[in-house]
Amino acid sequence: MMQAAALTSHEHLSPALTEPFYILQYADDTLFFCTAKGQAPRTLLLVLDNFSKVSGMAINMAKSSFVPFNLSDQNVVDLKVLLGCSSTTLPIQYLGLPLSASRPNRQTFQLLIDKLTRRLAGWKAKLLSRAGRLVLAASVLSTIPIFFMSVFKLHVWVVRAMDRLRRDFLWKGTTVPARGVHLLSWDRVCLPKNFDGFGLLNLSLHNLCLLLRWWWRIYDKPFSQWGSITKLLYHHSGRSMPPLAWKQSGSFFWKDLRKLRSLFQLSLTQEIHNGEGSLFWFDNWSGSSLCFFDYESSVPHKHITVKAAIPILNQLLPSPISYNESQACVVAQNLQLSQGKDKLLWKWRKDGNYSTASVYKSLISAGKCKFSFKNIWKLKVPPSVHLFLVLLAHDRILTQDQLQKRNIPFQPKCVMCGNFILETRHHLFEECGFAVTLWSQLHLHQATLLSLLHSLCTPSYGNKVTLATAMWGLWLERNNRIFKDEHRPLDVVLQWIIQQATLFRNYC
Repeated sequence: MMQAAALTSHEHLSPALTEPFYILQYADDTLFFCTAKGQAPRTLLLVLDNFSKVSGMAINMAKSSFVPFNLSDQNVVDLKVLLGCSSTTLPIQYLGLPLSASRPNRQTFQLLIDKLTRRLAGWKAKLLSRAGRLVLAASVLSTIPIFFMSVFKLHVWVVRAMDRLRRDFLWKGTTVPARGVHLLSWDRVCLPKNFDGFGLLNLSLHNLCLLLRWWWRIYDKPFSQWGSITKLLYHHSGRSMPPLAWKQSGSFFWKDLRKLRSLFQLSLTQEIHNGEGSLFWFDNWSGSSLCFFDYESSVPHKHITVKAAIPILNQLLPSPISYNESQACVVAQNLQLSQGKDKLLWKWRKDGNYSTASVYKSLISAGKCKFSFKNIWKLKVPPSVHLFLVLLAHDRILTQDQLQKRNIPFQPKCVMCGNFILETRHHLFEECGFAVTLWSQLHLHQATLLSLLHSLCTPSYGNKVTLATAMWGLWLERNNRIFKDEHRPLDVVLQWIIQQATLFRNYC
């Protein structure tokens, strides 16, 4: 009915757009966008009335409202009388997000932080192990802001506030000032598990990856409503879409997206079929874009396609040619054009389709070497043991040398062997007499800490669960002797390790 009304109306939403009405519908929410000029408001009201008569569903105008843009006070009053509903001003809530013509203010972002705080208030964090808190921080606290981050570029202070909540919950178990030790830097905690981290999301980086999807929708579905509107409003050319022809000016949302255009373009490749849908100079069809950062340069035939450029390569390319241009010549000579359409591919996935996870993984791992202890997370042991082993590998368990670095008072003595010595992880796990005897009983003669950790990551090593349980059991015995004054003999500890390892294999 709206489309039929649009055919008889001569009023348009804006000079750049060709349709007088735009509709957004989701569940029981309906948004109409139209001009206030001429007969457009009366036409809208007539369509709504006819819809009510045909469907039998009455529209509750008391629960409806309209938002005026650039209208005088008298025009607003006239529209109230005509439409029979109240007026409101931006920002308004739509689908749980603030709909506004300007960037959300501090109060709006504070609502997101308060949402995380309320969730924390319902948890008995002090009753949870550190591994349990890690699971909640990863699965709940890190995912609550995702819907918001998929639309808005978060301020730095917002990310820091949410990171502080997650960090204090993980290490202290509370969000209020309390005694607690941050055993690992937050940047490392937010690395993936196979890059020596704990796998928590880097919210700032994930925010950028979520916003990149808007660019993918423009190029992957250029004739969708989103693609059509952005091209009409923000692109210099109506037909082709060279990457640097997008306008700098626009709404705050567009300006945030515009800053990500270079990152998006670097992530694209073109699969050539007929060569008509790929630009010779600006698309990545030969392994790299020839004029990625130089759209304003005086290259001949800026908008020439790959198909049209192949026969005249000698005329297009300057002399001498660059390395990228020589590569393009080689690729062009071997191209076999077909009848199919060129296909846009996402570089970071084998199937060529965009995914937030693929670009996040590529960015978070850039310039980092894989950690040799990544297989620790795959062991069939409880999460608490995983976490302990990773902290042990980083030398972040609270042995006496670590307490000394943090100015925490202690009595310099090893409770396992009774020697008055500064306890370190190397002493506790390879030099202490209790540990040496334990490894001997487990047939690990001349065991060093490095060899023990290496064995956990060796695929051919068959007793990894037993070894991991033994290291965990040694640490528990040390803590029980310090904090509970409970001393168990070696044979009892060894028997406990064997029983627990059997349980872990069967149930983890």
